[in-house]
Amino acid sequence: MSTDWVDLARRWVPRDLRYAIQRHVSFSEVKRRYFARCDPLSEVTESDINRYGSPVKVGILKSRVQRHTHYVRACQEMGVPFQVVDIAHPNWLEYVIDSGCQLFLVWPDASLGPYARLFKDRCKLLEHDLGLAVFPSFVESWMYEDKIRTCDWLRAHHIPHPRTWVFFEVHQAKDFARQCALPIVFKTRFGAAATGVQIIRTRRALQRIVKQSFGNGHVPAGHDKRDREWGSLLLQEYLPEIREWRMVRIGDSYFGHLKGRAGDFHSGSGQVDWEPPGRRQLEMLHHITEAAGFRSMDVDMFETADGTLLVNELQTVFGASVSIDQLRLDGTPGRMARDPEGEWHFDPGDFARNACANERLRYALEHFSHERIC
Repeated sequence: MSTDWVDLARRWVPRDLRYAIQRHVSFSEVKRRYFARCDPLSEVTESDINRYGSPVKVGILKSRVQRHTHYVRACQEMGVPFQVVDIAHPNWLEYVIDSGCQLFLVWPDASLGPYARLFKDRCKLLEHDLGLAVFPSFVESWMYEDKIRTCDWLRAHHIPHPRTWVFFEVHQAKDFARQCALPIVFKTRFGAAATGVQIIRTRRALQRIVKQSFGNGHVPAGHDKRDREWGSLLLQEYLPEIREWRMVRIGDSYFGHLKGRAGDFHSGSGQVDWEPPGRRQLEMLHHITEAAGFRSMDVDMFETADGTLLVNELQTVFGASVSIDQLRLDGTPGRMARDPEGEWHFDPGDFARNACANERLRYALEHFSHERIC
């Protein structure tokens, strides 16, 4: 494929400058076409090959930015029949029904606010109203790239997390901003890889954030200039000297590693530390996912200087452009498994192929077959 102007811009124009330009110019359609052009599987829509012996043809819900092709690759590699369905098409419901698929694999959208909401709403309809199997489930996707929902969920389930304040009334936000401890962390509700995160160190800067939140609003860095958030404000306590663990459960496979750090942030740093998690991190991951019934979940944990573990985010899917594996022990990729007695053991192997899509597919098919038998 020949290099085009988007490749050149991504290679030579500094990211901060690209983000600044996108505050004034919408590139959403350019990005959509670019990702489709770069992905050799973007036009692959179905296969009837069934080397796996799958009891069903798997539906794959199409993503604007081609995240769904992780599942296409997984199906091709494992020999599972599939059909891609465009959930944003005007006739999407007819396509779902005509496909004959009873199990749908989803990768919630994080590229554009309206599309993200559409995706979640229609997944809920598939699962709750049509009785179709959706994986990850709607409940798991409900919090995806929504920091206010995540905060509320963590509070409701009494899960330790950094102190967080959410405001929907400007006078309450102003009162808080006048007397809260600094520095403090500002986060937009939507936005991956720390694109909507700022560490606010002065009272004047915080007052500007409050004014903007209830005025013209904020756009996470690199997002469409029309994807503006206003009318709410999320602030979180600043925790110095922390380490951040990416802890993942897919089915009954557990993974974890330290996130590297670039500047003030771990998320989106492009750095990975392969220190394996200890029993505390694994047990916390198991407790959260087991209690909630989550079987595709990344639980990002802060570890403070005194060893306290706090949940920062929960994401049902996640990128894996840097950390292709999700766990390595002495340089060997693999997973952790928990036996009935609660003991952990390491299984070497390639369990994180295609951003864990293969493992999600394997578990979804096994779970679907079990549900049919029962």
